[in-house]
Amino acid sequence: MIVIIVSATFYALVDWNASRIMKSIKSLIAEEASVIREGKQQLVPANDIVVGDIVVLSTGERVPADLRIVQMSSDLKFDRSLLTGESDMVPGSLDSTADNALETRNLALTSTFVTQGTCHGIVFATGDRTVMGRLVSMSGETKFKLTTIQKEIWFFTKVISAVALSLFCLSLLLFGVWLRTSYPGYDTVSIAIVNSIGCLTAFVPQGLPVCVALSLTVIARRMSKRHVLVKNLATIETLGCISVLCSDKTGTLTAGKMAVESVAFLDAAYSAKDFIANFTDALSCTIAPTSTGSASQTRSPSPLTSFSSNPVHVLHAITRLCNGAKFASSHDSSTNEKSTPDSEPTIKGDPTDTAILKFATSLSAVDSTARENSGKYVKAFEIPFNSKNKWMMTVVRDTSVAAMVDEVGDAAIEKKESRKREPDVVPTQEGTWMFVKGAPDILFPACGTVMLSDGSVIPFGEAERERLGAMQSEWSSEGQRVLALCQKPLPLFKSSLPPSDLEESLYSDLHSLTLVALVGIRDPPREDVPSAIEVIRRAGVRVFMVTGDFRLTAVAIARQVGIVTQQQIDTIADVRSPVLSGKFPSGTIPAPLIKPSPDDPIRSLVLTGEDVTSLTPHDWDIILSHYTELVFARTTPDQKMKIVESIKARGDNTVAVTGDGVNDAPALKAADIGVAMGAGSDVAKEAAALVLLKNDFASIPVAIEMGRLVFDNLKKVTLYLMPVGSYTEFMAVLSNVLLGMQIPLSSYLQVCFSITNDVVMSISLMYEKAEADLMLRKPRNARTDRLTDWRLFFQIYLFLGLMAWPCAMSMWFVYMRQQGLGFYDVILVYNKWSDGWKGYTLDELTTFVNRGQCIYYVTMVFIQYGSLLAIRNRRVSILHSNPLWGPRRNLLVPVGMIGTALIAVVNLYGPGLQKVFSTTPIPRMFWGPPFGFALGILCMDEVRKACVRAWPNSFIAKMAW
Repeated sequence: MIVIIVSATFYALVDWNASRIMKSIKSLIAEEASVIREGKQQLVPANDIVVGDIVVLSTGERVPADLRIVQMSSDLKFDRSLLTGESDMVPGSLDSTADNALETRNLALTSTFVTQGTCHGIVFATGDRTVMGRLVSMSGETKFKLTTIQKEIWFFTKVISAVALSLFCLSLLLFGVWLRTSYPGYDTVSIAIVNSIGCLTAFVPQGLPVCVALSLTVIARRMSKRHVLVKNLATIETLGCISVLCSDKTGTLTAGKMAVESVAFLDAAYSAKDFIANFTDALSCTIAPTSTGSASQTRSPSPLTSFSSNPVHVLHAITRLCNGAKFASSHDSSTNEKSTPDSEPTIKGDPTDTAILKFATSLSAVDSTARENSGKYVKAFEIPFNSKNKWMMTVVRDTSVAAMVDEVGDAAIEKKESRKREPDVVPTQEGTWMFVKGAPDILFPACGTVMLSDGSVIPFGEAERERLGAMQSEWSSEGQRVLALCQKPLPLFKSSLPPSDLEESLYSDLHSLTLVALVGIRDPPREDVPSAIEVIRRAGVRVFMVTGDFRLTAVAIARQVGIVTQQQIDTIADVRSPVLSGKFPSGTIPAPLIKPSPDDPIRSLVLTGEDVTSLTPHDWDIILSHYTELVFARTTPDQKMKIVESIKARGDNTVAVTGDGVNDAPALKAADIGVAMGAGSDVAKEAAALVLLKNDFASIPVAIEMGRLVFDNLKKVTLYLMPVGSYTEFMAVLSNVLLGMQIPLSSYLQVCFSITNDVVMSISLMYEKAEADLMLRKPRNARTDRLTDWRLFFQIYLFLGLMAWPCAMSMWFVYMRQQGLGFYDVILVYNKWSDGWKGYTLDELTTFVNRGQCIYYVTMVFIQYGSLLAIRNRRVSILHSNPLWGPRRNLLVPVGMIGTALIAVVNLYGPGLQKVFSTTPIPRMFWGPPFGFALGILCMDEVRKACVRAWPNSFIAKMAW
């Protein structure tokens, strides 16, 4: 009852602590919302919002439901990082820009924030029907499933229970058909039932539940010291079974701190550091415009062709003004720009814009002219970056002409539009510029000229495009995100038009741009990631990258951290090639065998989210049986979950997933074990089983090692408990039921030994360190590699146990012999053991039995010393791995030995225990021989290990646990 109560209470507390997902979800929902009903704007509880309501949103508010935007300011932006995991601000739009709800700009989604601007939206979904609700429901759809260690304990329980119940029934049957008639008076009905229950309880190791819980707790504490939070102790051992790790990229493999790394003009490329430190002065010369018609005209623009003829000033202006990030200081941002290059100004914005703004700040610090030049201009209009256009546009105006009467310019513009073939009659507004920053692939076709490093401009032809395209590919292959910086004079700016019309007008003006430069931005991998992945792969775990980032960038980061090691990377076309389709015919390979062979060469594959959507089960069979290194790019939450489920269904894989956003929650929940980052969303952390509090990827191999260690230690604990704590106890009960002998171990001493002596000694095994080859073994196959297989049972019942119980039984017979009772005076006696047997009174016979039971108990206690030392190491001799010194030092072993000895002394000499449970002191000679038995067991196991090491392919080695 104590065991049941303690275990149930312990696991109830763990489950209560781990089941708070709804509390976190509620904190993500807005409490109130401003809606327009019956023509009036009013504040209502967010729970009262219904489909069709018009919701009014402003900066800083959380979106209370899924809305379709019907009215908005031109600067509207949303923070969707909670849903998408990406920190880029998403601009709003009145028109749909994508089929995917997470990417389109005309929707405001539940739980996201309005970071800038205002809007009105019509509610089209609430509660569980929202995108947020769907993601949360996906993370909760996975039904409860047993962890690997729970499956192992359940399997062991079924085996032991089946045998124990069989023995229970056999004992009752023997009494009913044999003992009751053949030896009347030997057992009454009540005694027969008690003896039968004794068979049941003796065969079951009562201390095992407590030892399992303590083992998991010990490992959990070790992991907590490495800032790894284990929410459910039962999941710890699953870590040791991991065969595939699906890792997110941003914030997990990378540091999440972007910085400009490279700068390139058409004719020169620099690292950002060298560009700022060494080339500013060299590029500061101003090129004077030349006369029209000269040969140098193509390299010397007129004032209207370029913002400035100094490339540093142009570069600074675009990076500073065409930027969505802002300085956190409430003062003028120019103050922040005067900081030294080494300072870190506080900037608010997405990582890409923040990195570019820091680069602009560094340029300002070394070139005051560039800072002053940019300071003359103010933003007149801005089209934020969006995933469809893949560029950002800013219109700036010189402050000296910003006060011009816009109506005059607009009238001239209207005149020009009516006479598009006669532009010379339209007066211009010099000092108005269009700056564009975005993906090179999108902006290259809109460029007509390109700037050189000396500030001159030449036509942007095919050769120039190929040269910069090759540079873009090279940088992308190094893991850099490449952006093109462009400019164009905009003398015909329609400033008085409504924002939506003005934006449409600027779209039509996106041509004849001057490509100024390319910049490369890198989010560097965490320093500890490559070494951690090397350890993980050496442990036989395949590491896949699953990210929403672009394919080239994902592959580049995968190369840098060691996920991809091959030069050739296949694509979906290679998967569907006739060669592979013929090599892996559909349906010919059983699901458990769909995995690469250890002898196969390492092959790499990259797939996009679109590829994942189109994959058939046969494609998955080919991918997971042929490729060792996989990168999944541009994936959505449902695609991530599909990836996880497809991997789990093949190759007996145990899959772990890392993630930090709400979009990762479905995959985290679907995985065998989800690993969330401590800085991630609450929903991700609640969906995961493991939380890396310090966002430290290097903690993952530690967690895998701890998972394998807990399985090893549990196996050792089981092997320690069963030979003596179960088998030897059972033989004592069996001798009473079957052989007509007084029971050599009382019920009290049985239970006391199982839940005190056994547990105290096994604690030292829970603190055992990892054996040298632990992280060099293949991952445990959770389906075929059991905690208790036939090898373990062979070790228990035909090796250690077969030595332990005869030793304990021999001490019982030796003591009885000293009292004048020979072997046949004790065994097969049945109902003869009564008053007058061999001249002894019943009280004297009872005293002999009580003292003999204590001798049997003490022998069991000290025999355990030999068992413990024998099973500490699976292969290595105790001479090279003893508990007192060296790499496997474990001082809890001698402490545990002393503790069990003290428990035995208390049981034998405690006055209260003597009176209630009939324990008694034993003769001194019976304290010594058990140590000899323990030494004998240890020596026999040392011989066995030596045979295993000497003949690894022998029958003895195959039986080794």
